[in-house]
Amino acid sequence: MLFAYHQVGDLSNRESGMKTIMTIVLVLIAVLPSPGRAEQSAEDIAFAAALEARLKTLELERQNCGRRLSAAARQQFETIDSVQRRYNDSRRGGYTIREEARLDQAQSNVESAVDDTYDCVRRIESERASVKAILSNPARLRPESERLRNELRRELLALLTEVRSASAKLGAQSNYDEFVLKLGVIGNRLQSIRSKYAIPLSRGDHKALGAPISDACNALYATGGEWKRARQAAEEVAGTQAAVAGAGSWQVEFFQRRLTVAQRNYADAQKRLADYKGTALALVQAATRVAQEDSQKERTVTVNR
Repeated sequence: MLFAYHQVGDLSNRESGMKTIMTIVLVLIAVLPSPGRAEQSAEDIAFAAALEARLKTLELERQNCGRRLSAAARQQFETIDSVQRRYNDSRRGGYTIREEARLDQAQSNVESAVDDTYDCVRRIESERASVKAILSNPARLRPESERLRNELRRELLALLTEVRSASAKLGAQSNYDEFVLKLGVIGNRLQSIRSKYAIPLSRGDHKALGAPISDACNALYATGGEWKRARQAAEEVAGTQAAVAGAGSWQVEFFQRRLTVAQRNYADAQKRLADYKGTALALVQAATRVAQEDSQKERTVTVNR
């Protein structure tokens, strides 16, 4: 029995030792990085974390896809309700041409919003699938990060092309409507860049190139506002001049005072427009110089490779 007791005790000690060894091994496995993770650079790990955060952002964006549709549907309901109330209270019956136009426009707005909602959902789902595919294959992290960095640079240069085109319209100051259309193109491209390249922008990729282009965009938008106010001031002057010309003798002095004020406002608006215009054109030129220097550096790097 004594021998048997010692055998049991020996086996117990061995089992305890094995458990201790297994515990240490499991702890090491949990603490030490896996071979694949050990090969990842700090930049790769940061990029993966940014992609994870992007997935959460995309989910929030997806929830907002239907906002315009909700607003359009609500506006359509209010339009239909308003028209039908008027119709029910009217004895002559039928809709007026204006009411029919309002109904048609409300329906058109809903249909457009439906298309935008589908496009929004498709874009987000496509990006989510792409992000998940990258995260599932760590080997893709580095090339994907580099691809986004290079694409951002190309998009910034394309944006600068649009900025310079708008700057040319501003410099000539001949067609305000065309200038506004150019600003719309710039705005759409800016929105696309901010959404598609949020990760490289957040880590400061091509900041030296993007910052002056962003400043030029802001200046163009500000100048567009001043140009609009100058046009309104000019219209006020023209309208007041017509009032003076058609006024009776007892009204001339009143309209003349209004004309003096309108002309003063117009002069102030023109001065502000000239100041804003000068600043905007200078910032566009500065952004162009930075882009030229950046292109030269890029060519040098390519040659050295």
